[in-house]
Amino acid sequence: MVADWLRRPDAGLPDEALLDRKAADFLALARRLTAPMGEAAIRRLRGEAAKAIAAGRFTDADKALAQAELSAIGGSTDLSALPLERRLLIGENRADRAALSFLRTTPEAYREAAARYGEASALIGLADIGRSRHVAHEQAKALRRISEDFGGRDGYDAAIASLRRLLEGLGSLADAVAFATAQEALSAALDGLAALGGEAKLSREALRHCRAGLENLRHDEAPALWRALKLRRGRLAVALGIAEMDESLLEEAILSYAGALALWQRSDDEAGWLEAEHMIARARAALGGQRGDLALLERAFNGLDRVARATDRSRDPMRWAALQDQMGGVLAAMGERYSESVVIEEAIAAFAAALEEHRQDRVPLLWAQTLANQAEAMLQLARRNKDTRLTQQALGQLMTATETARGAADGGAVAADLQKRLAAAGAAVAKMVGG
Repeated sequence: MVADWLRRPDAGLPDEALLDRKAADFLALARRLTAPMGEAAIRRLRGEAAKAIAAGRFTDADKALAQAELSAIGGSTDLSALPLERRLLIGENRADRAALSFLRTTPEAYREAAARYGEASALIGLADIGRSRHVAHEQAKALRRISEDFGGRDGYDAAIASLRRLLEGLGSLADAVAFATAQEALSAALDGLAALGGEAKLSREALRHCRAGLENLRHDEAPALWRALKLRRGRLAVALGIAEMDESLLEEAILSYAGALALWQRSDDEAGWLEAEHMIARARAALGGQRGDLALLERAFNGLDRVARATDRSRDPMRWAALQDQMGGVLAAMGERYSESVVIEEAIAAFAAALEEHRQDRVPLLWAQTLANQAEAMLQLARRNKDTRLTQQALGQLMTATETARGAADGGAVAADLQKRLAAAGAAVAKMVGG
């Protein structure tokens, strides 16, 4: 499986997420191949396929499954005339051949898997509508993963088209779970496509599909699906709300995450729960900053602090540093509303902690952004204390951050933002000195 990946020109090592997905795909197929299905001859052939994939002989496994399929067909030239249970058997076997193709790590193998899943869904058809839909979702997943694993937008485009067709035959009231499943898959594909080009309209469309999926879905009907929709809805609303300074979207994000967290035991999924806690804190921080709402800012800081305390710095230093940076931002916003300077000083200290990991030699853009954040907090403190020396130091940091971003690879957008912040800081200092 990994050999296919490594044979690609200029291929790097596969990341942990890809390896985890492939391991799960392999184990799921191995379980299905050893489960009883069909008569003795078919079971024997499927057992041979299971042994072949365990030995890495995927071609032999496919040959065994093809023979099992022929045995199930039994010489019939019109598959539509076969009994439903026989069509179901053939369709399930074809789905397993699709899963076998999907074990390979090449775009061509993923496309073959998608085509076979489409055939399997059609073969199963009315024999088991629910299973047919599930296999159609597997087809869309294989298409989506072309883009996720190999880049480009072709896989996303094909997955989106496939899921739109699937949704045409579904209604939220007739089958809320099936409808919500398709909406969640479509939202995921649109979300991935939006991330490729930063297209906000695609993110908004993905958000609309999350809302549609949740409209008539109860938590008790499909807890995992309900939670997935809530979390994606919250994440999309946070990103759009921050980018567009839209308070209603930030409120929606907070409500969505709060709903998910209310029915979620932290012990069930520590990493997922902490990510949700992190995102609701970000939404509260953004909304609290826009409204000047100290209570929201305090809740945001407490949430970020909980996540930071649970994050192992030695194992995930970049996540720990990002949390320190975000806590610094919240403390700086809170400092505007406190008469004492201690909160601003804590913000400066939090940014300093982040800079221990956001090092210039390793992550110059993150270093520049955190350095600029700290400089703005220093200016805030300097204005309050009328400290000319600290003012000059802060302006120097902002200039250094801007120049570093300008010289970094792909640093144009960050440099432009920092240049605006430097100009605004300079104007504020000139006004302060003039006053």
